[in-house]
Amino acid sequence: MHKRSTAARPTAVAALALAATALVAPSAHAADGDDYVVTLTSSTATTDYSDRTVDLTGTLTRADGSAVADAPVQLQESVLFDTWNPWGDPIDPTEWETRDLATVRTDGEGHFTLEDVPADRVADTPSPHLFPRHQVMFRAVYDTDPTDFHMAFADTTVNVEAVPSSITYQVNKVKVHVGDTLVVKGKVTWPAGHGPVAGTRVFLRTYYESAYNARTTTDAQGNFTVRAKIRGYDNEFVVFSAPTDYYVGGASKNLPVENVTG
Repeated sequence: MHKRSTAARPTAVAALALAATALVAPSAHAADGDDYVVTLTSSTATTDYSDRTVDLTGTLTRADGSAVADAPVQLQESVLFDTWNPWGDPIDPTEWETRDLATVRTDGEGHFTLEDVPADRVADTPSPHLFPRHQVMFRAVYDTDPTDFHMAFADTTVNVEAVPSSITYQVNKVKVHVGDTLVVKGKVTWPAGHGPVAGTRVFLRTYYESAYNARTTTDAQGNFTVRAKIRGYDNEFVVFSAPTDYYVGGASKNLPVENVTG
């Protein structure tokens, strides 16, 4: 069992707090005086690499069940990641990448629809979050007064079947001292036909309070080399990958490395 020092924790906690201010998690307020009810349904509960879209349907009614016709309903999507939290602190366990999809209007019976919605990240840049939950949450919101912070909403979540990947490694040392450079060489692979491996991010963790302490990217064949200089308190050695495609799963290996600094 590792002895887990808290020496570096204030810095790590401060970094997490700063990052949290940049996140926009979907709000979860009560309905407008409970006057309205929103429902939301996805056409499928699970998506996969080759079929990533869903159709969203729902209804908007008053509390008495009567339909609300020609009303604007905002649809949002959140791609979910797990929060790095080795301390067990009471922080949000979910990292959200949230975007607006569209505003649709209800028909005469209070129904609304949005078809062919990608249950996926759409950004060209890799996510700053490294631990995908492989779930996508959709939200439908009806808000009669954006200034009162109350709204009627409904959520539905789709599970993502990610393509499995693997990571292999070699280390230059299995026993390290302060000042040594740990070198990890290896390869990331996944089944052919599921996008290029080139440029996949690979991370090396040497201390449990950091998600990672060094990083690199793979070459065209998936090969990588990542290095980290050893500190006295380094005590957890893990190498892991974070594919850009949300539909390709990352891989992780615990390294047989021990810090034997006296």
